[in-house]
Amino acid sequence: MWGTFLAAVIASGSSSIPTASPHVRATSGVIRSMLSAAGSSTTMTTLLKRLNASDQVIYIAFTDSPDVPTARTRFVTATGAVRFLRIEINARVAPGDRIPLLAHELQHAVELADAPDVRDDEGVRRLYQRIGLGAGPDRFETAAARTVERQVRREISGRTIHAARTPKA
Repeated sequence: MWGTFLAAVIASGSSSIPTASPHVRATSGVIRSMLSAAGSSTTMTTLLKRLNASDQVIYIAFTDSPDVPTARTRFVTATGAVRFLRIEINARVAPGDRIPLLAHELQHAVELADAPDVRDDEGVRRLYQRIGLGAGPDRFETAAARTVERQVRREISGRTIHAARTPKA
């Protein structure tokens, strides 16, 4: 399903999906403002630079799905030279928690960037069985992502992150 969506967007050359960077793309103004505010975090800036040097394109979106209690990173598809990922953040997550959760998920994207042989869901499973902890069926976690989330939370603590409005997912 996401592969079809991405193919349509890429084929149309649509500018309806704002680009935060060449490889990390926001699907809403709220996410764009999150990425902008995240620039005050050196950890977040490092993650974004790392991802911009990768073979991945990452779309970030809000979701209302009950399958995403907070946030998740999904492998969408791979073409010859590019791998597509989607990061989803639950729209009900408190505004002050969004950037740290996004950093957590971007760390997962970096983990995938560091594994160029991962080109499908089975490759993702093998990678996280090797580097992560099982958190349920097809749900994985890493110590690095948890560390990045805590670090970014410290770096941005006490700052107004972005408007407290809840996006329509």
